[in-house]
Amino acid sequence: MEGQQYEFEQSQNELILDLSNKMRFVSYFLIAIGVLSGIIGLFSVNPGAIIQGVVQTFIGIWTLNAASSFKLIVDTEGNDIVNLMGALGELRKLYRLQYWLLIIALIFMAIALVIGIIAGFFST
Repeated sequence: MEGQQYEFEQSQNELILDLSNKMRFVSYFLIAIGVLSGIIGLFSVNPGAIIQGVVQTFIGIWTLNAASSFKLIVDTEGNDIVNLMGALGELRKLYRLQYWLLIIALIFMAIALVIGIIAGFFST
């Protein structure tokens, strides 16, 4: 078994290719929206739009990289597991970013809630 690589079957390759194509479409959209948002943010001096643009662009790039790795599974032979792990690594970056952004947002919402409760308590 040494030296032998796992190779996905035709039906599995079709599913992976479909996923790759859809991810590629979404990635182009995310990159375009991210770049546009960043440019608008720069011209309007809006740091929020700039940050949003940068985040969207990174998400789009990581999605595109994952899509490319998934497509390599279909297009090459003998490297399916290596390409799968590459795709999963890119997805991990994407979801790690989203995970931490959500944690930060939840912390800020909790702080705002506490401040709102305290402000309401002392205003009566």
